[in-house]
Amino acid sequence: MEKIIEYIKQKYNPLSIILYGSYANGTNNLNSDFDALVISYDHEQFHDTSFVNDIQLDVFVYPASYFDGEFDCNNFIQIFDGMIIVDNEERGKTLQMKVRSYLQNRPQKTKAEIDVNVDWCIKMLARVKRYDAEGMFRWHWVLIDSLEIFCDIKQHTYLGPKKALKWMEKNHPSAFVCYKNALDNFSINSLEDWIAYIKNANGTT
Repeated sequence: MEKIIEYIKQKYNPLSIILYGSYANGTNNLNSDFDALVISYDHEQFHDTSFVNDIQLDVFVYPASYFDGEFDCNNFIQIFDGMIIVDNEERGKTLQMKVRSYLQNRPQKTKAEIDVNVDWCIKMLARVKRYDAEGMFRWHWVLIDSLEIFCDIKQHTYLGPKKALKWMEKNHPSAFVCYKNALDNFSINSLEDWIAYIKNANGTT
């Protein structure tokens, strides 16, 4: 990791480097990307996906001026629990605190909004059963989006699949088993069971 940090320092003249993802929480393996957000003194906005020391980067670079005006904190929620490893002028800390405040204060989805999303899952299930190319596409689609919908039902902020699945396994183990079964088996019965679980969790009749 030291070589990557040195590469970032030399190339981007960073005010701040905020590491997140697997390298930040110690779960990285040989296939892991190096996820980081860089606030640069003067470099233009850039997404660096190059390789350093055989590790692929997933580094988002922003000029410091980007954060001087209004910006959407939702685009930076991945850094809410990130590791700040360089922070001149506390730019990284300031950004992270804004993101945390945004997450704490943003309104939860209303019951009506969640009902619409659960109804969408039910309609998608019906469309899947046609077993044509579009139906198979929708099968994958509903499996992906239903994870976030379940988080909304439980009023838990969705922070990506990795964190959501860990939270689900710890706090809602029966939901985790049902969802994992739908992913693993990829059968219509397991998908029906998962959509039924979501309906029951939401109180949908």
